[in-house]
Amino acid sequence: MLRSQPVWAINCAHFAENWGFYLLLTLLPTYMSHTFRYNLSKSGFISALPYLVMAIILQSSGVLADWLRVRGFTTTQVRKLFTCGAFLAQTTFVMAAAFITTNSVGALVCLTAAVGLGGFCWTGFGVNHLDIAPNYAGLLMGVSNTFATIPGILSPIVAGFMTVNGTPDEWRAVFLISGAIYFIGC
Repeated sequence: MLRSQPVWAINCAHFAENWGFYLLLTLLPTYMSHTFRYNLSKSGFISALPYLVMAIILQSSGVLADWLRVRGFTTTQVRKLFTCGAFLAQTTFVMAAAFITTNSVGALVCLTAAVGLGGFCWTGFGVNHLDIAPNYAGLLMGVSNTFATIPGILSPIVAGFMTVNGTPDEWRAVFLISGAIYFIGC
Protein backbone atom coordinates (compact mmCIF):
# COMPACT_ATOMS: atom_id res chain seq x y z
CA MET A 1 0.00 0.00 0.00
CA LEU A 2 2.77 2.45 0.88
CA ARG A 3 4.52 1.77 -2.44
CA SER A 4 1.39 2.47 -4.48
CA GLN A 5 1.55 5.63 -6.60
CA PRO A 6 -2.25 6.02 -6.66
CA VAL A 7 -2.32 5.90 -2.85
CA TRP A 8 0.34 8.61 -2.64
CA ALA A 9 -1.50 10.69 -5.24
CA ILE A 10 -4.63 10.55 -3.09
CA ASN A 11 -2.62 11.40 0.04
CA CYS A 12 -0.97 14.37 -1.65
CA ALA A 13 -4.27 15.68 -3.02
CA HIS A 14 -5.93 15.26 0.37
CA PHE A 15 -3.04 17.09 2.06
CA ALA A 16 -3.20 19.96 -0.44
CA GLU A 17 -6.97 20.34 -0.14
CA ASN A 18 -6.85 20.37 3.63
CA TRP A 19 -4.07 22.98 3.77
CA GLY A 20 -6.31 25.75 2.47
CA PHE A 21 -9.40 24.28 4.12
CA TYR A 22 -7.93 24.35 7.63
CA LEU A 23 -6.05 27.59 7.08
CA LEU A 24 -9.23 29.51 6.34
CA LEU A 25 -11.34 27.54 8.80
CA THR A 26 -9.10 28.66 11.64
CA LEU A 27 -7.84 32.04 10.45
CA LEU A 28 -10.42 33.69 8.17
CA PRO A 29 -11.82 35.84 11.01
CA THR A 30 -8.30 36.88 12.01
CA TYR A 31 -7.44 37.76 8.42
CA MET A 32 -10.62 39.82 8.03
CA SER A 33 -9.89 41.57 11.32
CA HIS A 34 -6.25 42.33 10.50
CA THR A 35 -6.72 43.39 6.91
CA PHE A 36 -10.19 44.94 6.84
CA ARG A 37 -10.80 45.76 10.53
CA TYR A 38 -13.84 43.46 10.73
CA ASN A 39 -15.40 43.12 14.15
CA LEU A 40 -14.67 39.51 15.17
CA SER A 41 -17.85 39.28 17.24
CA LYS A 42 -19.90 39.82 14.08
CA SER A 43 -17.96 37.56 11.73
CA GLY A 44 -19.78 34.25 12.29
CA PHE A 45 -21.62 34.26 8.97
CA ILE A 46 -18.53 35.44 7.10
CA SER A 47 -16.53 32.57 8.59
CA ALA A 48 -19.21 30.03 7.69
CA LEU A 49 -19.95 31.27 4.17
CA PRO A 50 -17.08 29.46 2.36
CA TYR A 51 -18.09 26.17 3.97
CA LEU A 52 -21.76 26.67 3.14
CA VAL A 53 -20.78 27.16 -0.51
CA MET A 54 -18.58 24.06 -0.30
CA ALA A 55 -21.48 22.01 1.08
CA ILE A 56 -23.70 23.06 -1.81
CA ILE A 57 -21.00 22.31 -4.37
CA LEU A 58 -20.28 18.94 -2.78
CA GLN A 59 -23.88 17.88 -3.24
CA SER A 60 -24.12 19.04 -6.83
CA SER A 61 -20.68 17.78 -7.89
CA GLY A 62 -21.62 14.15 -7.26
CA VAL A 63 -24.64 14.53 -9.52
CA LEU A 64 -22.48 16.23 -12.16
CA ALA A 65 -19.86 13.46 -11.96
CA ASP A 66 -22.53 10.81 -12.45
CA TRP A 67 -23.95 12.75 -15.40
CA LEU A 68 -20.49 12.91 -17.02
CA ARG A 69 -20.05 9.17 -16.52
CA VAL A 70 -23.38 8.53 -18.29
CA ARG A 71 -22.22 10.81 -21.11
CA GLY A 72 -19.17 8.61 -21.78
CA PHE A 73 -16.41 9.99 -19.56
CA THR A 74 -14.38 7.31 -17.79
CA THR A 75 -14.13 7.24 -14.01
CA THR A 76 -10.46 8.23 -14.27
CA GLN A 77 -11.29 11.20 -16.51
CA VAL A 78 -13.98 12.40 -14.12
CA ARG A 79 -11.72 12.06 -11.06
CA LYS A 80 -8.87 13.94 -12.74
CA LEU A 81 -11.16 16.62 -14.15
CA PHE A 82 -12.76 17.33 -10.79
CA THR A 83 -9.54 17.20 -8.76
CA CYS A 84 -7.38 19.23 -11.14
CA GLY A 85 -10.15 21.62 -12.11
CA ALA A 86 -10.89 22.38 -8.48
CA PHE A 87 -7.24 22.81 -7.56
CA LEU A 88 -6.60 25.16 -10.48
CA ALA A 89 -9.66 27.23 -9.55
CA GLN A 90 -8.62 27.28 -5.90
CA THR A 91 -5.10 28.34 -6.88
CA THR A 92 -6.49 31.19 -8.97
CA PHE A 93 -8.90 32.48 -6.33
CA VAL A 94 -6.61 32.25 -3.32
CA MET A 95 -3.84 34.02 -5.25
CA ALA A 96 -6.29 36.70 -6.35
CA ALA A 97 -7.30 37.17 -2.71
CA ALA A 98 -3.63 37.64 -1.85
CA PHE A 99 -3.58 40.84 -3.88
CA ILE A 100 -6.94 42.25 -2.82
CA THR A 101 -6.08 44.31 0.23
CA THR A 102 -8.49 47.22 -0.03
CA ASN A 103 -11.79 45.55 -0.92
CA SER A 104 -13.16 43.25 1.77
CA VAL A 105 -16.04 42.03 -0.40
CA GLY A 106 -13.68 41.10 -3.25
CA ALA A 107 -11.35 39.27 -0.88
CA LEU A 108 -14.24 37.42 0.74
CA VAL A 109 -15.67 36.42 -2.66
CA CYS A 110 -12.28 35.07 -3.75
CA LEU A 111 -11.73 33.13 -0.52
CA THR A 112 -15.29 31.81 -0.56
CA ALA A 113 -14.78 30.63 -4.14
CA ALA A 114 -11.42 29.06 -3.24
CA VAL A 115 -12.87 27.03 -0.38
CA GLY A 116 -16.23 26.39 -2.01
CA LEU A 117 -14.78 25.04 -5.24
CA GLY A 118 -12.84 22.58 -3.12
CA GLY A 119 -16.10 20.64 -3.03
CA PHE A 120 -15.29 19.43 -6.52
CA CYS A 121 -12.04 17.91 -5.21
CA TRP A 122 -13.97 15.57 -2.98
CA THR A 123 -15.76 14.17 -6.02
CA GLY A 124 -12.30 13.66 -7.48
CA PHE A 125 -9.80 12.30 -4.98
CA GLY A 126 -12.22 11.96 -2.08
CA VAL A 127 -13.98 8.92 -3.51
CA ASN A 128 -10.94 7.61 -5.33
CA HIS A 129 -10.21 5.19 -2.48
CA LEU A 130 -13.20 3.17 -3.64
CA ASP A 131 -11.94 3.20 -7.23
CA ILE A 132 -8.46 1.86 -6.54
CA ALA A 133 -9.16 -0.64 -3.73
CA PRO A 134 -12.84 -1.10 -2.87
CA ASN A 135 -12.15 -3.79 -0.28
CA TYR A 136 -9.64 -1.55 1.53
CA ALA A 137 -11.27 1.85 0.98
CA GLY A 138 -11.86 2.38 4.70
CA LEU A 139 -8.24 1.67 5.55
CA LEU A 140 -7.02 3.88 2.71
CA MET A 141 -9.29 6.71 3.84
CA GLY A 142 -7.97 6.33 7.37
CA VAL A 143 -4.37 6.61 6.16
CA SER A 144 -5.22 9.46 3.80
CA ASN A 145 -7.21 11.35 6.42
CA THR A 146 -4.44 10.93 8.99
CA PHE A 147 -1.88 12.31 6.53
CA ALA A 148 -4.27 15.11 5.57
CA THR A 149 -4.74 16.17 9.18
CA ILE A 150 -1.16 17.46 9.28
CA PRO A 151 -2.18 20.71 7.51
CA GLY A 152 -4.75 21.27 10.24
CA ILE A 153 -1.85 21.47 12.66
CA LEU A 154 0.75 23.12 10.45
CA SER A 155 -1.12 25.71 8.39
CA PRO A 156 -2.37 27.79 11.37
CA ILE A 157 1.07 27.59 13.01
CA VAL A 158 2.88 28.64 9.83
CA ALA A 159 0.39 31.44 9.22
CA GLY A 160 0.70 32.57 12.82
CA PHE A 161 4.47 32.85 12.52
CA MET A 162 4.14 34.67 9.20
CA THR A 163 1.49 37.20 10.31
CA VAL A 164 3.02 38.52 13.51
CA ASN A 165 2.08 42.10 12.62
CA GLY A 166 -1.07 41.20 10.66
CA THR A 167 -0.11 43.30 7.65
CA PRO A 168 -1.59 42.70 4.21
CA ASP A 169 1.88 41.80 2.92
CA GLU A 170 2.22 39.08 5.56
CA TRP A 171 -1.20 37.67 4.68
CA ARG A 172 -0.31 37.85 0.99
CA ALA A 173 2.61 35.51 1.62
CA VAL A 174 0.32 33.11 3.52
CA PHE A 175 -2.15 33.01 0.62
CA LEU A 176 0.58 32.62 -1.99
CA ILE A 177 1.90 29.59 -0.12
CA SER A 178 -1.62 28.17 0.02
CA GLY A 179 -2.02 28.79 -3.70
CA ALA A 180 1.27 27.03 -4.40
CA ILE A 181 0.17 24.03 -2.35
CA TYR A 182 -3.13 23.89 -4.25
CA PHE A 183 -1.20 24.03 -7.53
CA ILE A 184 1.14 21.24 -6.45
CA GLY A 185 -1.95 19.24 -5.44
CA CYS A 186 -3.20 19.60 -9.00
